[in-house]
Amino acid sequence: MIKLVRTLGIVSAIIPYLFILTSIVLSPWFNFYDNALSDLGNIARNSYVAYIFNWGLVITGLFAASFALFLSYVKYSWKFLIWTPLLLVASADLFLIGVFSEDVGRMHGIVSIIFFLMTIVTMFVYSFLSWPLGSPKVGALALIFGFVSTVVWFGDWPWSGLAIQELATVMMASVWLILVSFKNV
Repeated sequence: MIKLVRTLGIVSAIIPYLFILTSIVLSPWFNFYDNALSDLGNIARNSYVAYIFNWGLVITGLFAASFALFLSYVKYSWKFLIWTPLLLVASADLFLIGVFSEDVGRMHGIVSIIFFLMTIVTMFVYSFLSWPLGSPKVGALALIFGFVSTVVWFGDWPWSGLAIQELATVMMASVWLILVSFKNV
């Protein structure tokens, strides 16, 4: 069971990039400075490529949610039961970003904001629990990633799109998730 949990964590940290990169390659109009990643999932604008992007989010959300659930089960203790439900909420929101694509409108924006907020909150909470978890170095990195992600979202940047902020946050979260998978599973 431990190998399965570790694999789920690693796969959920890596797999979204296969779908994102494929969608970018198939969308020559996409620009990191002018677009959000979710523009790749806009069905009206990006036809069949949108399904690749959106299904990638759905699949990644399922893998990450499974990781959070199985980790909670395998490592059943307060140290895990404080932060893994937060990861589960973030994962569910990632799933919902794929379900409620940009075409849906306001609902897409709501689940996207919740996803990024919960990702940052999860890293912060993990960082504060890292000593009891026996992973203070991973916790220190989670704290740094949480702060950097916050700055990335609230900084005044010269570009109009959100893709750079989105990628920065999810890349830091992916590194953190891989480290958690190796250190805590």
